[in-house]
Amino acid sequence: MVSSPPARASSRSPAHDRLRSSTRDLHHLVDSGFDLASISGTAGYAAFLLSNWPFAAIEVALERAGIHHVLPDWDKRRRREALARDLSQFGISPPAIDRLEIGSDLGTLLGWSYVVEGSRLGAGMILRAITRHGDQAAGGRRFLGRGADENLWSTFKIALSRIDEDPHATSNACAAAVGAFQYFLAARDPALIGSLP
Repeated sequence: MVSSPPARASSRSPAHDRLRSSTRDLHHLVDSGFDLASISGTAGYAAFLLSNWPFAAIEVALERAGIHHVLPDWDKRRRREALARDLSQFGISPPAIDRLEIGSDLGTLLGWSYVVEGSRLGAGMILRAITRHGDQAAGGRRFLGRGADENLWSTFKIALSRIDEDPHATSNACAAAVGAFQYFLAARDPALIGSLP
């Protein structure tokens, strides 16, 4: 999964602080499985793209649950079409999209979106790094670059602040974000399913 860098402390809201705290260990576990050097070649980069396919199921589930009502600019945010095109460029047929159910309450939608949107920050870092290391993935960077110039993290934080004063919604968001990280980890290694926190 694409990792995300730490946000500046001064830019966080109470809900953001809770989300970061509740997902810290899982976030580190996801990041520990990522090695920038491993995607320096074509095969490694293609495998990296494929490892991000869980985004497709999450996006479809968020849309069914009503994410457009929470993030009206959702169509600029979604990345599964860009990821599918990148995979096709490497001769990989995008897999079927798994069925995933996500609750429709505000906290749950924001929690899953927190992981998806946070990963976009890490995508920018990865894109800059692979650009410095050559052009072996030239043209296969739609997923990493999608929304890079749209300031989407800032507008997501505005949406997230809607639950700053709602402990129940914040708890739901934290549980959802934990679930999102677990979903990525289980997709990467099904043997982890029974051992995740």
